[in-house]
Amino acid sequence: MCFNASLVQTAEIIEDLFGAEFPEERFDFPAFFMSAFEHPSWPILKQGDTESFVPALWGLVPSWIKSVSDAEGIRDKTLNARLETLSSKPSFRGSVNHQRCGVLVDGFVEWRAYNGKKYPYYIAMPERRPFLLAGIWSSWKDPGSDTTAETFSVVTTEAAGLPAQIHNVKRRMPFILSKNVGEVWLDKDAAFAAIAPNLVPLYRNLVAWPVSKDVSKPGVDKNSPEIRKPAVYSELPDLEPV
Repeated sequence: MCFNASLVQTAEIIEDLFGAEFPEERFDFPAFFMSAFEHPSWPILKQGDTESFVPALWGLVPSWIKSVSDAEGIRDKTLNARLETLSSKPSFRGSVNHQRCGVLVDGFVEWRAYNGKKYPYYIAMPERRPFLLAGIWSSWKDPGSDTTAETFSVVTTEAAGLPAQIHNVKRRMPFILSKNVGEVWLDKDAAFAAIAPNLVPLYRNLVAWPVSKDVSKPGVDKNSPEIRKPAVYSELPDLEPV
């Protein structure tokens, strides 16, 4: 599962890497650790429109939701969307063909179970360079105020590589987009049914290290560089090389 993310790279690095404008003032940025349950304004690249990152709120609200109370009730349940059921779940199936997106991050945290306890790990790319997670988005119009909100879910898949060793109970991971798969995912003409059989997440060449359990403690300022620093748990065995 993916219920948090970080993004602290500079706009210059992001724009150079993705060839897309990054208007940082439009996002909850920088974020050393951000919980999806806070429904932050996060940068996404939309399918068929990859010239600029645009803001969307984490927690997809389907277009058919009728009231603010219903929207607030569903968005905690749609932070993630399973790849295997995108086409069948009512909340997601309207987005799979024309409202896919890439969700920009430079790392995320998952929990490793060991001897009855859980330990948080920060997972990233070498040099902490930013990357994209597969996502889907939706536009919802509030009938009361006539305002429109764009929202998204992070797509998850079966874990592999380091994420499988870390998230070793549920064995899920966010679907990390490689360059080639990302191009297909964001192709405006690519139907989901046609591309689904060939979708493989990036899981090699990741780096990971244990971090402080402060990531889950209420009242702790998590938007700080300290939150991503390595922590030592002497009882933990090392992860196997992948």
